Amino acid sequence: MAIDPSGSTNPSAATATDLSAPAPPAAMALPADTGTTSSTTPDGSTTRKFYTLSASLREIYDDNINTTNTNPQSSLETDISPSVLVDFPMSDSEFTGRYTFDLTAYSHAPSSVSNGGGSSNGSAVQYTHEFTAQYIHAFSDRFNLNVAEDFRYFIQPSILQSTGTNYQNGPYVANTLNGTATAQWTPLFGTTTTYANTLVRYDDANVAAQQDSLENTGSQTFSFAILPKISVSVGGIGDNITYDTADRGYTSYTAFLGGQWQALPSLSFTGRGGGTYIEPQQGIASFAPYAALTVNWTLGERSELSFDYAHEITPTDQVGANGQTSDRMDAGFRYDITANLSSHLQGIFTSADISSSLSTTGNSASYTQNSYALDTGLTYHYNNYLDFDCGITLSGVSSSQDASADYTRDQAYLGIRGTY
Repeated sequence: MAIDPSGSTNPSAATATDLSAPAPPAAMALPADTGTTSSTTPDGSTTRKFYTLSASLREIYDDNINTTNTNPQSSLETDISPSVLVDFPMSDSEFTGRYTFDLTAYSHAPSSVSNGGGSSNGSAVQYTHEFTAQYIHAFSDRFNLNVAEDFRYFIQPSILQSTGTNYQNGPYVANTLNGTATAQWTPLFGTTTTYANTLVRYDDANVAAQQDSLENTGSQTFSFAILPKISVSVGGIGDNITYDTADRGYTSYTAFLGGQWQALPSLSFTGRGGGTYIEPQQGIASFAPYAALTVNWTLGERSELSFDYAHEITPTDQVGANGQTSDRMDAGFRYDITANLSSHLQGIFTSADISSSLSTTGNSASYTQNSYALDTGLTYHYNNYLDFDCGITLSGVSSSQDASADYTRDQAYLGIRGTY
């Protein structure tokens, strides 16, 4: 599994959000498919193994390791990332799991205080952990269950994996358990049921007092086929987030109508529209519109394009608010230049609005926080055991109220990856 400079999954290998299986808000934007199969690159073995071993080595230039505009510091980094993936296919089921350890050595140690006031370990050597697992079971051709686990311990902000909420207050643990049950009751009628539980924990006690949270999200969708290539859906989403010690959070209820159009065998559109009723822990209840759109397009045999958009209520890292209204756009493009050389482009942009109805501080004025990340690069597939890659990652955060959280960051990397 390729690792980007911040230690998160390479966006070129990420699985796009599938809105045909209800996703947002917040944690529900994480697909049940955690992308573990993206690491099963075949090696030179003549027989199938139940395991895949890989390791990557990257040299990185980072112009803002502290992710802050008040104390920007550049550094060269050496990133070593071993990974092991196991895959156990069965007659009606399959279990896949992957653990990745990432170690980064800095030529200049990061500051002992990271963006937003949370402390980092301040060491010239930092490490992260990531574990993903997925279990798929088919009860029959019409009834399926998918359960996924995603655990990560990250030091740096991971905007490319964001679902609308920034994690930029120092080292943190995020654990998401996600399940999807699909049933095709008749040739024309089907249902999808989802549940997600997300736990967030920060290392720094001061940050943890405001940011440690538990979120539970469930959804139910009913789908009806009206034409061979067109289906409509109706459903609802319930989302609740509470903070361990901070007196903030919310419960939201979303109702939506949607549809899916398979315009071409290689082109599909899925969209939803509806409304959300929000009950904040502090303040008065309110309503907000809800919308989501996904486009997937396979451009011939050598390229693929995906685009996701969602307008929804999500949790926020702003301590003076219950939540935020997020407009999130995520796009990915892959193109195989030759049989051995491929390129990727992945970008995400989130505009988060804290309105007076979601504020816990009595602020009557609305304020915004924008975050973005863009990763692009090339991968050269030398043989079944060896790959080379290079690229750049641009990211940043800007807020109309909390300038202490603002930063811009540019990274460039060159690496090698071995797989067995």
